[in-house]
Amino acid sequence: MIKKTTWILGIALAGLVAMAGAGCSKSETPAQKIPTYGKVAVDMPKLRKALETAGPDAQTQIRNVNLGLRYGKYVDALMALDKLKELPGITDAQKKVIDEVAEQAKEAAKNQEASKPAPAQ
Repeated sequence: MIKKTTWILGIALAGLVAMAGAGCSKSETPAQKIPTYGKVAVDMPKLRKALETAGPDAQTQIRNVNLGLRYGKYVDALMALDKLKELPGITDAQKKVIDEVAEQAKEAAKNQEASKPAPAQ
C-alpha cells in the first residue's frame, strides 16, 4: 500500500513539474493584429508606431481617426488624417504612413457605400 502511494505521488509530482516548466517558457510578444473596417485592413498599429513620439495634438488626431473608423464615420477619420498630416513637426516618413492609412480608410469607405442597399423607387 505504501509503495503504491509513493508511486502515485511520484507520478503526480513529475506531472506538476512538467506542467510548471511548460508554463514558464518565454514566448515572444504577439504581433499586433491589424483591425479591419469595411472589409479592409487599416494599419492603425503602424500609424501609432510611426507617430508615437509626436506631440499631444497628433495623439488626439490618432484617437479621432480610430473613433471615426470604429464607428463607420470614414469622413471624420479622413478629416482627422488630413489634420494629422498638416501638424508641424510631422516628417515625410510619417506623412507617407498617414497617406497609406488614408488610402486604406478610403477603400473601407467605398466598401461601406457599396454594401448599402439601393434606395427603393
